[in-house]
Amino acid sequence: MPLRSAFWLLTAWALLAGWLWAPAATAADSGQPPSPPRILETSQAPQAAKIMQQLALTYDPQMSPQDRDRDFLTKVRRAKRLLGVGRLVELRHQTLNLRPLMGEVSWEDLRRRRFPRGDQVGVTLSVPVWVPAGAQKIKTYCGFEKKWQTVAASPHRPCGYVWHVGKMAAINDKGNYRAARLQIEINSKFAPLAGLFLEYIFREGWYDVHRRVPLLVVRGGEDTFSAKAGGAPVAAECLSFPDETGSSLTPTVALCQFQDWAAMYHGRHSPGSNHRLGLALDLNDYNFRGNGVKDGSPNPISDAIRQYNRGAMHKLDARNMPGWVYTAAKWLGCRLPQEWFYYNFNTTDWEHVDVGTK
Repeated sequence: MPLRSAFWLLTAWALLAGWLWAPAATAADSGQPPSPPRILETSQAPQAAKIMQQLALTYDPQMSPQDRDRDFLTKVRRAKRLLGVGRLVELRHQTLNLRPLMGEVSWEDLRRRRFPRGDQVGVTLSVPVWVPAGAQKIKTYCGFEKKWQTVAASPHRPCGYVWHVGKMAAINDKGNYRAARLQIEINSKFAPLAGLFLEYIFREGWYDVHRRVPLLVVRGGEDTFSAKAGGAPVAAECLSFPDETGSSLTPTVALCQFQDWAAMYHGRHSPGSNHRLGLALDLNDYNFRGNGVKDGSPNPISDAIRQYNRGAMHKLDARNMPGWVYTAAKWLGCRLPQEWFYYNFNTTDWEHVDVGTK
């Protein structure tokens, strides 16, 4: 074969290979847009369901990032007007007014109560999310319990599911993500706003593969939750850094071993938490500590300086929320963890947003 012909043949193969393996970055790469967020118990919360029908985000192949932001902000303003709220903390006050003044706040109690116009407080919100290839659906359960082990070891109420992905390579391989859905228990007054926020995160990935964020574990309204104990051991990879508080972005990939699903997927919210009112969201909340890792990423509570470098942390482990997600949460009117004090008056950075307390 002449040298020139061989050169052009190799060039053609290189271009074809690049086209086949390069991740798509346009709105058309995933086919038709997904159905918008929706409340599954429509008959139990007809007012909230009606509001959500008026808030669907726009999907147009020609929409620019600026157009998408404007669309989101327009729908947020509409949602607040339809809900009759200015500041989101008003939802906390309205919900607390439904319960007796004495006794510990419990989502298990509040979720069955009704607002003055008849909507049930607790609903299940179904939202579109991006999940990595090979993601496995794991059922979770919840109850008004002091210890998550109680939920894990005995019969309790189902409260949804999480997506499990064990390999870091799959988590960071955005080109092979697929569109799926996640179910979250949430306050019906917060559902329209939470749905907008979570769909905004999904829609950004619809237009740009590099902005796909895998929402695999999202916690809304719960007292204590856990996957079921028992079964085979589970392994999952996370990042381990040189220290617990520094700024180093040079981690190692640690393989964490768990005795079962419950050891990895569990949690309990404090009595004063907005989660117990269905008015908060934890995004990708994992339990990697106790496996010999340092500042395991993504980590729900971290004092490390590196956690403020959101873009870099997201690139290292796509489960970490990039900065633009927090910006969208502020547009919504949510309180971010940097705006309140936690242990010993240290500002704490974790992937949590809520309606605030005052």
